[in-house]
Amino acid sequence: MNRRNFSMLASATGITAMAGNALAGKSKKTNLLIIHTDEHNFRTLGCYRELMPDDQAFVWGEGVKVDTPHIDSIAHDGAICTSYYASSPVCTPSRASFVTGLYPIATGSPVNNMPMHDGLATFASVLKDQGYATSYVGKWHLDGDAKPGFEPARKFGFSDNRYMMNRGHWKGLSNINGKPAVIGLIPEKESAKFNVSGSNPENFTTDFLTTRSLEILERDKGKPFCLMLSIPDPHGPNSVRPPYDTMFKNFHFENPRTMDVPVESMPIWAQGGKELVSELNQKQMQIYFGMVKCIDDNVGRLLEWLEANGLADNTIVVFTSDHGDLMGEHKKHNKGSPFETSAKIPFLIRYPEKIAPGKMIHTAYTTVDFPQTILGIMGAPGIPGSQGLNDAKAFTSPAKKVEDGRVTYITASASGWVAAVNNRCKLVISESDIPWLFDLKKDPDELINFYLNPEYAQIGKTMMDELVRQMKAYNEPGLAKGKNYLYSADQKVPANTGGKKKGGKLKADKKGEYLIDEADLELNAKGAKKSSWNRVLEVPTKSFAPNTTYALTMEWESKGLDKGADFFVNFVGDKSDKTAKQLHIWKAAAGESGTLTLELSTNDSNAWQLTAGIRGGGHLAAKRIQIKKK
Repeated sequence: MNRRNFSMLASATGITAMAGNALAGKSKKTNLLIIHTDEHNFRTLGCYRELMPDDQAFVWGEGVKVDTPHIDSIAHDGAICTSYYASSPVCTPSRASFVTGLYPIATGSPVNNMPMHDGLATFASVLKDQGYATSYVGKWHLDGDAKPGFEPARKFGFSDNRYMMNRGHWKGLSNINGKPAVIGLIPEKESAKFNVSGSNPENFTTDFLTTRSLEILERDKGKPFCLMLSIPDPHGPNSVRPPYDTMFKNFHFENPRTMDVPVESMPIWAQGGKELVSELNQKQMQIYFGMVKCIDDNVGRLLEWLEANGLADNTIVVFTSDHGDLMGEHKKHNKGSPFETSAKIPFLIRYPEKIAPGKMIHTAYTTVDFPQTILGIMGAPGIPGSQGLNDAKAFTSPAKKVEDGRVTYITASASGWVAAVNNRCKLVISESDIPWLFDLKKDPDELINFYLNPEYAQIGKTMMDELVRQMKAYNEPGLAKGKNYLYSADQKVPANTGGKKKGGKLKADKKGEYLIDEADLELNAKGAKKSSWNRVLEVPTKSFAPNTTYALTMEWESKGLDKGADFFVNFVGDKSDKTAKQLHIWKAAAGESGTLTLELSTNDSNAWQLTAGIRGGGHLAAKRIQIKKK
């Protein structure tokens, strides 16, 4: 929808009466409005679909789409980025990068639910120092485990954070004396369902947060403002209020092509983690579309307000997300992989005074680049020590198309892969497989590995060299924990696979916990119950020293593993010390037998404990476990 249509819409909603006063108090500095969603698949936005061939735009079947005219208008009246990625494709690390301009490990939040370090500068703190009214509304996910955690004490530059919610995806919120409260929730369990019965445009979370944002904008319209609205949808649980809950009930979603490829043809790093799926859940897909449609309608409310108040030309509007959602592609849902619909995010920006309408930017960026670039566009000073790029000139230049071969780095932090991407290719290296090089133009489905193709030798080398350089420059967590990524094509197995060691036996105590004397152990876990987190080994705290690296080798045999199971091995230290936690390290568990090798390190905290087991359910026998000091 074009801006010229907004005046008609504004009249219909009764907003135009406010315009005169707003014009009189219009701020001279550029305002900033960020509309941020959670787990948003870019294929659900019309402005991205119109840039794709039909087989990519309609991966769930011909004509299966949700119309998003309000979100699309931001792209049409401004710029669309076609290669914008999460710094790490899960919530907390990507969000931390987005506000600080640092890679996740530097923020203190490399995995979900880890709080950001105290005192970090953000784009909001810079703008606050420049005299801006700064506000944050919606999901935050950067203050640790607190849930919902309204109005965290640490504001990170957002002066008004009354409606900042640390964690959770509640579908109903109420406003009690200017403070939010959760409504409509059945007591939480892993499989909790969120009750949307009785939801309406006043209390459904997407609507509620948008209304609170409009109230703040109305309050601050006479001065320069920066407001970030972080909508928790379309992240699951998939539920939405009427009429969106039935709006797409007649849609039938076909399996995307990549769901039907043989498992053995997939990269090894794509086979583990969450259970592989072979069919789409029609209801879940229909509701996801409904959540997107509800978001689009609320984006329309915000754009109408700017137009009616004479602030559209002087306000930068950004629409983006923290990461994507595979939505069945590559046999998976949700996020966490380097595939496009997991790692790539929508990024749209409108600024009539400086950004030409219909601009397309094909340079590769990550969320690390956002603060420096947006501050540069606004003419504000950057964040000292930022690791991101200030590419403001690419956005404000008169060119309608910007294309740069820049290579940028994506980390998985706790997983066994890292990636480099530019506007054409993506390289993924891992502990478990040879490097995978995707040509995103020739093979947008990411099914073909071009790494061993002689025609791609130079491309592969260039991207590999740049990836390794950035991994070292930005302290890739895997390097610190001794992960051996496969850098060269002649390495067919993990570089850190070890052999058997001699030593005495470990003996189990009566509780089933295992004492350690740095030797071998026979462990049979066939009696363990199936569950999402199945612990099969626990080595007590007195066995490990601070500031020490240990090498672990486990030979195992399957006794009935569920499909998609993974090993987990974890170091957990003194529970009173939040820094005393080894990041989760996962290895795919598939087949009849195998050997797991890892390096784990402690810090200066005491009371370390080793926990090992499987995720996804099933039984296994750990035939031999060896843990040695390095």
